[in-house]
Amino acid sequence: MFHAEGHYAWVNSKALEIANITRHTENPSYGMIGKDEDGEPNGLLYEKAMDAVILHAYDFTKEQKRELFTNFLTHAASLGVTSVHDLFAIEALEMLNDYDVFKEFEDNGDLTARIHLWPALNGNLERVRQLRDTYQSDKLRVSGLKQFIDGVITARTAYLLEPYADQPNTRGESSFPPETIKKWVADADKEGFSIRFHAIGDGAVRLALDSYEEAQKTNGKRDSRHSVEHIEVVHPDDVHRFKELGVTASMQPDHFAMSERGVYTERIGTEREKHVFSIKTLQEAGARLAFGTDFPIDTLDPLLQIYRAVTRIDSSGKTVWHPHERITLAEALKAYTAGSAYGSFREKELGTLEVGKLADIVVLERNLFEIPIEEIPDTKVQLTIVDGKVVFDHTTSLIEK
Repeated sequence: MFHAEGHYAWVNSKALEIANITRHTENPSYGMIGKDEDGEPNGLLYEKAMDAVILHAYDFTKEQKRELFTNFLTHAASLGVTSVHDLFAIEALEMLNDYDVFKEFEDNGDLTARIHLWPALNGNLERVRQLRDTYQSDKLRVSGLKQFIDGVITARTAYLLEPYADQPNTRGESSFPPETIKKWVADADKEGFSIRFHAIGDGAVRLALDSYEEAQKTNGKRDSRHSVEHIEVVHPDDVHRFKELGVTASMQPDHFAMSERGVYTERIGTEREKHVFSIKTLQEAGARLAFGTDFPIDTLDPLLQIYRAVTRIDSSGKTVWHPHERITLAEALKAYTAGSAYGSFREKELGTLEVGKLADIVVLERNLFEIPIEEIPDTKVQLTIVDGKVVFDHTTSLIEK
């Protein structure tokens, strides 16, 4: 059973037995095996400690993967999602990243969403060069490389510049040594790869920006469109660096509705809490925004994410997190369309409705600009078109039901 944010899990004793996790099992390089007062595993596995169980739990057959992917494409089309980014990049989840299945769907004409692949940034450039050469079509392509710098605030695995307010003996840590991360970035940047880092704590965000800056100094400036994913806590000194370095701020507005505000504030304290999910601040500092959903951690529905960005109302339905960080509906829609297209070097093909661009079009049942804001999440998709082909029709789906 995963925690909502996917960075730690609870497993039962049978799973511990199958994965051969005992009181003598050492913690991985990044992560921790939870223990009870007697030193026995209590079933809580943090970060890479989950890997041993995941390897067994996700051992799917090819046919099961086809079924999963078919269901995902159907779900995406029903929500008006025409392009996605595969940003797993976790060693234990490599078994799920079966690019051959994606290719099979494309060859059969069954790929109803554009898939942008982001294999792991891990120093193995030969492998990712081969993948980039292999997958480079309109519907299925390697767009860059992805890696995790840290975890999440709730598990105290996010990497902070200063210690956690409620546990001063830790400030989290980076998933790999900073010098390793910087070398990987410099080498991959030299090869022309765009890079995305999961970075939630202000320490992780700074390390991502430092890595990109060093790569620029080493390799020279280029249109790299590197990105930082999530940016939940950012130090004010780092906000301006996004524009200076040409780094995209890729965010998922519904994330602040996944954690209770009180828990978040307990972890990081009131001073740092002023700088969480600073969407408007980053935008005003000149950062390019690109919104996503972070599915399957969060819902795949973009309209709920847009609602959060515009209202800043959390999951309680009452609390507003920093109303000064709200953005307009037009700005939120732009971040979800043109912003994401730009982040993947596809702004000349995707992201706006213009003559000559690819016909990826979504029709909603109502005009979002003419309805009360609170009705945005309940607005239904009427029609989803990918490459000029209807992949979802609300009237047809009703008849089928």
